[in-house]
Amino acid sequence: MRDSGQLFLMAHQAMVSAGLDVNAIYRRIGYDANKHDMREHRTLHELQLQFWEAIEAVSGDPDIGLRLCPHLPVYRGEILEYLMLSCPRFGEGLHRVVKYLRLVSDAIQARLQVDATTLRISGVVTRLNAPQLRHTEICTLYGMIQFVREMTDGQARLLHVGLRCKRISPQADYERVFGCPVRFEQAESEICVDRALLDFRPSRCNAELFRVHEELAASRLSSLWRQDLIDRIRGVFSRRVEFMDCQLEDVARELEVSPRLLRYKLAQAGTTFSDLLADFRMILARRLLTRTDERLDHIAYVTGFSEPSSFYRAFKRWTGVTPIQYREGHRQPGLDDPSTPSKLKDSAELLLRDPLQARPAPRSSVR
Repeated sequence: MRDSGQLFLMAHQAMVSAGLDVNAIYRRIGYDANKHDMREHRTLHELQLQFWEAIEAVSGDPDIGLRLCPHLPVYRGEILEYLMLSCPRFGEGLHRVVKYLRLVSDAIQARLQVDATTLRISGVVTRLNAPQLRHTEICTLYGMIQFVREMTDGQARLLHVGLRCKRISPQADYERVFGCPVRFEQAESEICVDRALLDFRPSRCNAELFRVHEELAASRLSSLWRQDLIDRIRGVFSRRVEFMDCQLEDVARELEVSPRLLRYKLAQAGTTFSDLLADFRMILARRLLTRTDERLDHIAYVTGFSEPSSFYRAFKRWTGVTPIQYREGHRQPGLDDPSTPSKLKDSAELLLRDPLQARPAPRSSVR
């Protein structure tokens, strides 16, 4: 499960506005704001636990998510906003937002329930079980409410909010922030509003723009599905100790698809099996050179080269320098020194867990 980098940026703005020491928080989670642009990343949802643990530790507030809510900016400037605003009726736009909610996060599951008087937006904000993720639930529901209010020119009349988490702060604190009654320890997260909101007509509705925006949303969602396939293939790569005999047919078997279908889906994603394998080998080689003292001939073997000389030539084409020069120029002190194949395998698996490290590499002609 991954979250859009836009959510991280919204949290960053809220922390700054609330006066939290963001540098201390980022040091705790090992994030360098000058090195990574979160707009370009979908971060692992599991990293939210580390994120909130760090915020709790720095702020000393076990209900910090509630305190941050008033500082959260409205979700703006993304395709879901444009889709909602151009739709003829709020109800239709809301159905589209739920359909494309994965563009925001893989972890959020939502559905709409309508009766004679009530529109209920319910579901699960996070499927992970950890006390600190109460902050994710509280901030997400607050963000959804603000988005609904913004899209309806403030016409949304909240009936109540339901939270799965337990209450920590006084009841009045939650109701002051959400602006309505709040229920706790519910089976699902939910926002309940007046059913009449479904017929609200946005002032900027435009049928032609609505079609354009939905096509764009569908295209982006399709890109995520294609990325899922690539991530699954990389997962297979990460479980191998060496790549000498890594063939498309082997990976297809592990993914339980035919080789022909796998080739077709990769072509749709604009890549090939050979490109993915070469990219992964390059990323793994660079990581092992900078984070371990492993011998070069062993790294060459692990990354799929029969001879160190072939590895040297390939690596210089990848980076413009030799493996030795790269290690000397990028060495990271104080890190583990894996010296067994099992630890090399752990390094490969780490690439899958660390989205900021496993960036797509330039295509290589080395196979």
